[in-house]
Amino acid sequence: MGEHVDGQSSPQQTAFSGVSRKTLERLALPGDNRELVVAEVTYPPGGAAPLHRHPVGGIVYIVEGIAESAYGSEPPRVYRAGETLQDRPDLPHTLFRNCDPDRPLRFLTIYALEPGRAYTMQP
Repeated sequence: MGEHVDGQSSPQQTAFSGVSRKTLERLALPGDNRELVVAEVTYPPGGAAPLHRHPVGGIVYIVEGIAESAYGSEPPRVYRAGETLQDRPDLPHTLFRNCDPDRPLRFLTIYALEPGRAYTMQP
């Protein structure tokens, strides 16, 4: 879904203008070939992600702002600062947007991934 502030990029990531992403932590998971990746993502006022999917499940924690999200044919749901949602694996993420036309949306994402694997991909 966007550009990387931390200088890392992946051609598999779905991109759209105005998004910033900063990797806060990468921790190797003992006894596993995956790492825990925590990133801070900021959407611009009114910003909306294009249709995309997540290859693995993850957690999203809304730090500030109001997000609206939907998967597949499910109805959209609103999430506010202090709330969490689950990024669901391999389902079309049909809607994810910043509901506020004046303020950014800031959230944390948490995924367990193989090193170098993108957590957001084109459908």
